[in-house]
Amino acid sequence: MKKLTALLLGAALAAALLAGCGGNDTAADAGTTGDGTASDNMAVDPDTGANADAGEPAGTDEEPAHVGAIVDAILAVNEVPNAREYDQFAVENELNMTFDNLVQYAGCVTNDAPKDCALVFVAQAKEGTVDTVISELEAVKANMSSSLYAEYADATAKAADARIVSKGNVVAFVVAGVNGPDYADIDAVLDAAMPG
Repeated sequence: MKKLTALLLGAALAAALLAGCGGNDTAADAGTTGDGTASDNMAVDPDTGANADAGEPAGTDEEPAHVGAIVDAILAVNEVPNAREYDQFAVENELNMTFDNLVQYAGCVTNDAPKDCALVFVAQAKEGTVDTVISELEAVKANMSSSLYAEYADATAKAADARIVSKGNVVAFVVAGVNGPDYADIDAVLDAAMPG
């Protein structure tokens, strides 16, 4: 009888462990990867964490910035190989940004770091926070361009020339990939795609 009770308790414990380890198949799972295409770069509403149509306001009365369209325009000239979308965790912990300062954001970064540094991030900042958003991104740029390892010299040089551009309350941060374009091409796209 003791063996039967132990066997039943063991089976119940195993069933409980399996149920607790079940997956969550939502599109907003952290760590999803993409190929840097338009479908992978939906604008994200920081207040809800949900994907928002790039043309829709992200839970505010502020004019939408179409950040997803800006990201797509940049990716057309600056491919991000082995791309991973930015989610809230990455925005807060990799870009060290104050998440509450953002109305919406979109972008991706290469998973091939530190050998590559390709990155595209566009955010619409809340009114009065643009300078804070820019200074947070400047700190990321400085950190990316300070490698002392000779084998990463190409990535370090590309990161040192990274672009942080703002127009109105929209801020773009772009790092060309090691095999990416000349920054003149990126500058042209930023000039055309950023809101007037």
